[in-house]
Amino acid sequence: MRLTTLKIEADEDIVRLRMVGQEVARHCGFAKFAETRIVTALLELGRNIIQHGGGGRMTLSLEPVAGNLELAVEAIDQGPGIPDLEARLAGGDPLPGAGRQPGLGLGLRGVQRIADRMEVDSGPEGTRIKAGFDTRLAANEAARIGAAIGEALAALRRADPAAMLAQQNRDLLDAIEERDLLMAEVHHRTKNNLALVTGLMRLSRNAAQSEETKRVLRDLELRVRAITTIHDQLQRAAAADHAPLLPLLRDVAEHTRQAFSTPDQEVTVVVTGEALSLSGNAATDLALAAGELMTNACKHAFADRERGRLHVSLTREEGMLKLVVSDDGCGLAPGMERPERSDSLGWRMIRTMVQKHGGFVRTSGGSEGLTVELGFDEAQLGLHQA
Repeated sequence: MRLTTLKIEADEDIVRLRMVGQEVARHCGFAKFAETRIVTALLELGRNIIQHGGGGRMTLSLEPVAGNLELAVEAIDQGPGIPDLEARLAGGDPLPGAGRQPGLGLGLRGVQRIADRMEVDSGPEGTRIKAGFDTRLAANEAARIGAAIGEALAALRRADPAAMLAQQNRDLLDAIEERDLLMAEVHHRTKNNLALVTGLMRLSRNAAQSEETKRVLRDLELRVRAITTIHDQLQRAAAADHAPLLPLLRDVAEHTRQAFSTPDQEVTVVVTGEALSLSGNAATDLALAAGELMTNACKHAFADRERGRLHVSLTREEGMLKLVVSDDGCGLAPGMERPERSDSLGWRMIRTMVQKHGGFVRTSGGSEGLTVELGFDEAQLGLHQA
């Protein structure tokens, strides 16, 4: 049963670790002397995380061992690892730099003497230390003790609202970091999958006997390549501190044009506007929205036409950045549902991005084409003159 997880990165985290350790040890029924020894071991592990691991986390749990409960402590960091681990545990010289750092001086061997059990797994990717302290509590008391410790830790947080707010902020940052890592993995897999699809199309085209089949596969391959290129450019923009918006939109427009132009239909895309620079994430949001609008126009506006024209423009007005995508296509038929109310994935994405940056969506036009205007709050975008 996990009791709590603490992020260990700075001296104030060591102070909180001491308070949490005292509460947990006391509720586990340890005598005062044993409580002091356990807290001392926790502080030593915390100091090691900061000094040698560059920060990490510590988790306290209750685990059943031979019918009783054990207070289990797991300390994890992503540092360079512990050199000569066996020598350290045997009482060898302290780690390099340890003598110059403030600490308790116990070292791993001291923690090993205090704990009833200890495991150390260390390598270039980081260090994981798990220490166990036997209690006299029966295993079937875990729920009761866990609830009591949870109430005590909640009271501790309430007694220090600043520390509670700081912990909530850090939890939020951790969640954002985890989301970013997951998104990076999704983008990486998407790129690999698109490359695989392109390769399969090329192999199929080379093996095809019919010229019409070869032409269709070639066109599809060009479209997938265009999507792959757009994907790469958006990823590079998102990773940058600031990205020039017009060049990014022109790249997206050109690859959209290549993807949807065929020997039977030629699509022209013109991008105009001011030379502006946005934060990487904001530039990516606008480029994705513009790409979705251009794709929608190419798919629906120019049916049974040999030519089509798109105009993408950027303007600034009264604190708003306006992105306008207009076409000279078939427009909206009378009584047709307004596209901005569509429940499609693309329009949901556009509405989400507009709301994220304090903006609006407007559409206009009739039988001579459709114009979509997206507004974004300049203050929320972090707009810069390029």
